[in-house]
Amino acid sequence: MATGDTEDDLRLDLARRAARLTTMVNELAIEVAIGQPTPGFRLMGTGLQQVDAGFAALEASCTTQMGSLMPVIPFEPWDTGPELDRRSRDRGIELISIFSERAFRVNPLLTSLDPTARVGHAVTTMWVIDRSCVVLPGPLELDGSPTLYRATTPDVVDPALELWDLVLADSRPALAEGEAPPFTPRQVQTAILLARGAKDASIARELGVSVRTVVSEIAQLVARLGANSRVDAVLILRRGRARA
Repeated sequence: MATGDTEDDLRLDLARRAARLTTMVNELAIEVAIGQPTPGFRLMGTGLQQVDAGFAALEASCTTQMGSLMPVIPFEPWDTGPELDRRSRDRGIELISIFSERAFRVNPLLTSLDPTARVGHAVTTMWVIDRSCVVLPGPLELDGSPTLYRATTPDVVDPALELWDLVLADSRPALAEGEAPPFTPRQVQTAILLARGAKDASIARELGVSVRTVVSEIAQLVARLGANSRVDAVLILRRGRARA
């Protein structure tokens, strides 16, 4: 990654590019809202349910590479993202995810959910699909619901790709070469089910293990999270580490 004055210059350049991209998306979103034609730019979803459905359709349409840039991604036990990522990997799709350093403090499971995650200057949120389509957040609805827009027009895609390439080139793997994720896949699944409110016996049935194994996995989760109890562990997972 860049250092010193060079890094400061890069951050400023990335911030300017992200601001221009956000302005462009917001202006196009207004055009969509008032019924003006916006070729190559359309609303993908409003609210979490529509957004999830939109990503499911997007995953199915991806053929080679899916890139994501996110400043922060809190732990959400009902999140469908990890399952979509699994489907993509099973289909041979290359996944590249870049997060800010803070994201890994906010979500202690992040490198365990995505061992290939990268640390970089995540100055905005966007997804890049096959380098021909980008998905970007638009203005919030009046009730606070999020909106996402899908763009294929070069007016949006080209500056988005320029930003993506700059961030990717300056990013690094979150885990060092040969470093194992802090939590095993079974511990991750245990954490997700625990955060959903499942009891030990229910978790054991879901994972096909004994209750004793579940108790042991939860104890390891509590210890590695630096929590005082399983309740405290769930709070850390949901809220991130103190002063994140």
